[in-house]
Amino acid sequence: MNGQITDAPQPHFTMSPFLAINPMHRHIPRGLLASLSVILLLVSGAAQAATAPNLGAAASYGILSSTYTNTAAGTTITGDLGYTTGPTSVPTVSGTTHVADIPYNTAGSAQGLALANLNGQACTSLGAGAVALNAINVGSGPGVFPPGCYSSGGAMNITTGTQVKLNGPGVYIFRPGGALNPAANAKIVTAGGVCENDIFWAPTGATTLGANTTFLGSIIDDAGITFGNNATLVGRALSFGETVTTDKNIITVPVCTGYAGADPGPGPAPITPPITAEGIPTLSEWSMIMLAALLAAAGFVTIRKQKNYKQIT
Repeated sequence: MNGQITDAPQPHFTMSPFLAINPMHRHIPRGLLASLSVILLLVSGAAQAATAPNLGAAASYGILSSTYTNTAAGTTITGDLGYTTGPTSVPTVSGTTHVADIPYNTAGSAQGLALANLNGQACTSLGAGAVALNAINVGSGPGVFPPGCYSSGGAMNITTGTQVKLNGPGVYIFRPGGALNPAANAKIVTAGGVCENDIFWAPTGATTLGANTTFLGSIIDDAGITFGNNATLVGRALSFGETVTTDKNIITVPVCTGYAGADPGPGPAPITPPITAEGIPTLSEWSMIMLAALLAAAGFVTIRKQKNYKQIT
């Protein structure tokens, strides 16, 4: 024995950089290291940050389409309306109705630029096929999303009677690789100061809002948009070159100021808000507390081990 104490052989672990610099890291309990690894994994899985496109001349339109069909009296549009072929049942419009005129065509061009901007942004994939947004958990519970860009390989659905919550100021982009289908009585709700001007939907398939749906954000859809009976939208239905169909609906163009003062109204270039802690999804408060506690415990254990090691040697 010769009065010497030697460590038992330890299994090899790949350490995080901030632990690897400490020569005593091998004495930290394995369970503690595992917990730290899980939290670090959550950090690395944060959603892709998103920026709002400039809607330009399309920003004032509640509905922009080629053919506009209104199947029942009672539809109200707070904003402008644009089309080439209009409805037999005329809605109530607070703004200007543009019928294939120069402002209408200019708005159509602006819609195309905005959609190209949205499609060019890096997104966090929610799945290779169709997804139910109300069932997706990205860290804060099913159906709760922080700011970011999200895509799917298929349709994005919201199940009947459920809700999707957008939590915190920033830009939200949802880009389905198929249709957008909020079912009847589905809702988009917000918390933490979200502005409807910062919410964008860019499906590759047609959009169908179910009856009595409460929906938020600008829908930019080259495949057409259909509103179910009594569905409401605080946002825009932009489908220049395609058909928009309403059925006793309320469409309201948002008036809130976009993230970091950005305004999706007229302007020469896409808006790129500064990247800040608010704009990038982060750990929840409880996760931060857990991370701090685990790091403190790791440091305490290391110090104790170092003291014991010095006393023995």
